[in-house]
Amino acid sequence: MSESRKVGEQERMLHYMCATCGMMPLQVLHIRGALDAALVARGLDWLQRQHPVLRAHIRYSGLVFRRLPPFVYRQPHFDTAGTTPIPLRLVEGPWEEVLAQEMRKPLRHGRNPRLRVTLVRDEKDAELNHVILCADHATLDAQSAHLISRQLLEYLGDPAAMETRVPPQTHLPPPLEAGMPRKPSSGTKRYEPALRLPRQRTLHRGRPGTRVLSRGLDAAATDALKAAAKANRTTLHGVITAAFLLAMHQRYGVAQMSCLSSVDLRRLCKPPLPAETYGCYIDVLRTRHVLGPELWPIARDVAFKLISTIAKDQEVASFLKLPEWEVYAAETWPTLTHHRRLDGLGVTTAGDSGLKANYGNHTLEGVTMAMSVDFIGPSLLVLAAERLGALDLSICYATDALPAADAIALADLALASLTEDARISSL
Repeated sequence: MSESRKVGEQERMLHYMCATCGMMPLQVLHIRGALDAALVARGLDWLQRQHPVLRAHIRYSGLVFRRLPPFVYRQPHFDTAGTTPIPLRLVEGPWEEVLAQEMRKPLRHGRNPRLRVTLVRDEKDAELNHVILCADHATLDAQSAHLISRQLLEYLGDPAAMETRVPPQTHLPPPLEAGMPRKPSSGTKRYEPALRLPRQRTLHRGRPGTRVLSRGLDAAATDALKAAAKANRTTLHGVITAAFLLAMHQRYGVAQMSCLSSVDLRRLCKPPLPAETYGCYIDVLRTRHVLGPELWPIARDVAFKLISTIAKDQEVASFLKLPEWEVYAAETWPTLTHHRRLDGLGVTTAGDSGLKANYGNHTLEGVTMAMSVDFIGPSLLVLAAERLGALDLSICYATDALPAADAIALADLALASLTEDARISSL
């Protein structure tokens, strides 16, 4: 039975950005063990049967007019009638290069689903495979990425058992706006322009792109960090954000910085959405912070401002809406003169992925998260998730906006703060 519904406001904003490869989410599963492409294709077909959004393509209808740029746009719809299978491509070579290529290639329109998958055979290790999932952000957030990664790996481990599962969703899930209407602003908060890192000279030669640095804490260090965050009356998101803000203060001497934080809103919808609802149910909120030489005051400030912004000023602080005149006036020239950079930092903490180490004859050796930021985005985008008690950090930056040496230095300074301050606070 076919279904159709309008793409929601926030889904539409993310879809338009992904059309130009902006803020397009990807996830790489590093899998050891013989992996048959036909089995992966069967797993993708099963996933498509499980989740209606994966059976949907984007269909455009009439024009919508507004008084501000863009003055007109086409209204997109999710439509399940006639959607093609999830495309799977098999290649061999360095997975990092394939990932960089995927981040520069928009998803095809027409009746194509909003997900594509690439299976990369490692050219140096015949037993190692890399599965790259690339999605339209309108259909996938961090929790959904974990969900389909878990389910695909479970299918690869035991296809027969997974085929007996009942689909958790039978209809297209509603847009975020249907379950969580915008609350009016408190009236005390006005639009605050983005704060950026100092402007960088263009040092990169060749075609610009997004690069990803991988860092992390083991399970013991992660437990110590959580305990330290609780003792200092903040959250894991607050302390991770603070570590990178502190690194920017140390590296550049900036006294203030703004940050974009992704917030999962499933539990705030009325009624709350089930955890296995596949779709995009986030908002991206901007907060501004005064920086200093110590980690924990910044971490408390991040947590407090984010919570209060969700409660009182989400409408004003939301990044996922069509801009008003004040946004164009404040952001157009600085964005153009800073290599299309917005805020200095963006952070997504995705919680526990639920991913295991072993799935039948396959071993999950690691996960790399990524977001394309070379078209537009913050100077540094940090994606954090827990796996088997450890904390994985994927740090994305645009090669034509931030020198690699600076990105590496910021990542290492932040990691040093997370490990050293957590150790001292847990003593």
